Amino acid sequence: MSPFEAIKGLPAEIHGAEVRWLEVPTVFHKSAQVLEEEMNRYQPDFVLCIGQAGGRTSLTPERVAINQDDARTSDNEDNQPIDRPIRPDGASPYFSSLPIKAMVQAIKKKDYRPLFPIRQGLLSAAI
Repeated sequence: MSPFEAIKGLPAEIHGAEVRWLEVPTVFHKSAQVLEEEMNRYQPDFVLCIGQAGGRTSLTPERVAINQDDARTSDNEDNQPIDRPIRPDGASPYFSSLPIKAMVQAIKKKDYRPLFPIRQGLLSAAI
């Protein structure tokens, strides 16, 4: 199941906050463009990106994103960038402002077996 399929049935309002769901294409240069266009359109207070990493068996909150495309496999349009900045003018790394350690503890309490890798995954859509 794709991450979008997993979350699209969630409510459009959570604790009084309006929630918008967006499915981005699994294409390296298009995903960030689509996300940035929607961010400019709606001016959200924050953005939470949910993704899927092949081979992982549990939720994995990530606290660091790297501004680099380095694909082991090709995307849905056969692109396979290697060591290419996602945003040439962007920072690297990007640090999450989410309470990652508290999130991991909450996940553990629900017995979802979170992974907590030392080197978090590469960012596929850096904004």
